[in-house]
Amino acid sequence: MILIRFKHTQEIKQAKFINLLILVDQDEKRQLVVVTDKPTAMNISATHEARKDPWARRLFLQRSALHVVMSLMPEEMKKLMFIHIDRIIDGQYQAHLVRRNAELNEPEHPLRISEAILLSLVADIPIYIDDHLWRIQSTPYNETSNGTTIPANTLPLPLLKSALKSAIENEQYEMAKILNDEINNRFPQE
Repeated sequence: MILIRFKHTQEIKQAKFINLLILVDQDEKRQLVVVTDKPTAMNISATHEARKDPWARRLFLQRSALHVVMSLMPEEMKKLMFIHIDRIIDGQYQAHLVRRNAELNEPEHPLRISEAILLSLVADIPIYIDDHLWRIQSTPYNETSNGTTIPANTLPLPLLKSALKSAIENEQYEMAKILNDEINNRFPQE
């Protein structure tokens, strides 16, 4: 498993209600891009920024319902937990809250990926991703880049259709075929 962490959010200029969450590995060489809605991205970004200043952290996080719930959990218990991203289903990364040294038959606790990132920031719970998933989904990270690559298998339908239209208009037929195949595989009736 690869240890990753939230780095920042990024807006998509063509889609005002969709933002990206950028997670990076420890060396900040590669990134995982997660598509989410704008309010969730703003909440995660504000939580991340508040962590940088102890005074702001105390004020901001103590007002958060998630922080209140997590403050009831002993620190020793939080240290026994981690978040595990292990697959993609219907274009969404699947994350689970896992107890270290758990028995094989112990159930994992599923989380939406955005909830997992927020939980990681509030409770200092590490996020891990399977090596194989990291290899196929991550892209090179460049802090000074103006844009980022988003794997087609994680794009919502409106963005897939927009990207398909753009690829056809720009005569990028190979990309258009990939996007069309993704739409047909995930949304056969569309």
